[in-house]
Amino acid sequence: MKVAIVGNGAIGNLLLLKSIKMHLEVGVIMRQQRNFTLNATDIAVQSHQIDINSIALTSLHDYDMLILPVKAYQIVDVLRQMQLYIAPTQTIVLLHNGMGVIEDAKMRLPYNPLIAATTSHAAYKPDTHSVVETGLGNCQLGYVLNPPNNTLHNERENELKSALQTVSCSHVLDTLLAPCSWQQNIEQALWDKLAINAAINPLTAIYKVKNGQLIETKYQAMIKDICAETAAVMSALGFLGSEEQLYQKVLDVAQATSENYSSMYQDITHKRPSEIDYINGYICREAEKHAIDVPLNTALVSQIKALA
Repeated sequence: MKVAIVGNGAIGNLLLLKSIKMHLEVGVIMRQQRNFTLNATDIAVQSHQIDINSIALTSLHDYDMLILPVKAYQIVDVLRQMQLYIAPTQTIVLLHNGMGVIEDAKMRLPYNPLIAATTSHAAYKPDTHSVVETGLGNCQLGYVLNPPNNTLHNERENELKSALQTVSCSHVLDTLLAPCSWQQNIEQALWDKLAINAAINPLTAIYKVKNGQLIETKYQAMIKDICAETAAVMSALGFLGSEEQLYQKVLDVAQATSENYSSMYQDITHKRPSEIDYINGYICREAEKHAIDVPLNTALVSQIKALA
């Protein structure tokens, strides 16, 4: 099994480390081709030096599966650049925070098996050539286009081969992103993750605190209001999620990741673009379609953009 990973962000580098441990043949796609040594520290605080020779876009067709652990606002541009070099038999995995890009991916790659994934595994980059695994989480995955079962019933040899390759990719992901669970309705899982991010990400970035500090009393009213607005939008769209359930999930995740700095906190701190348009901004856009008032989510979008 040959796996290509796009970018060398924290999660991308973590996947590279896990791929090496699984003895997979792995390639890394970067903005510019370059070679360097990645210093990776795993959850057991063991150090690994990994020599990276990034690959050219023209060699993408040699890989069975392409994983995109990049920012939501980068997905469309990355797919546009890669589109000409992707074969329809290759499995594509979108692994990012937020929502709002899946439809574009389906339009650009209508024949590829397409998987959406969300993970709570945690890692950070102390510098451009290092990554540290900081927390074991879980991953939820689901096909949003061309699941293997739809193809297995087709009698044509080339499509059967494609289906078997897709099943093999699924087994690799089970190990690479373990523990993970496959969802029939991945959009529900994505909304559940979005609801958590909508509270933790902007609040930690605005108030410059670790995730665990959101458990303090002074943040509870804001968290409850964010969850209430998000729950109203989810309900209008036909997804499950009450204000109380979402609020408890936010507190649980904040507690479980208490020593972590959210990705949005890190983006704002390092003067990088944030994913606010694909988290709270996405909630605002869906709310507008259903005439739902979401003043706190709207205010959070404005505050984060003012900080960027």
